Amino acid sequence: MASRNQQWSTRSWLWLFIFALMAAALLYYILGNSSAPDSQEQGSDRAAIKDCWQRHANSPLSPTELKYVAEACEFMENEFILKYRQDP
Repeated sequence: MASRNQQWSTRSWLWLFIFALMAAALLYYILGNSSAPDSQEQGSDRAAIKDCWQRHANSPLSPTELKYVAEACEFMENEFILKYRQDP
């Protein structure tokens, strides 16, 4: 009878360990992706580039000034690619 109780406690600890491991993995998956500072910074950088191109499209500037704005937007895109290794 002692071995049966010992076997039951071993199984219980095994299932408890598996459950804890799965719970930790799920928690890491949920909290790891959405609240990462890099992803928030990357999102704000993307929004800045998008805003730059919108201002370029809706701006009543001369062609020379529009060229400088476009170069600034392209510079921001290049910096984004260098920093995150992906297209904005």
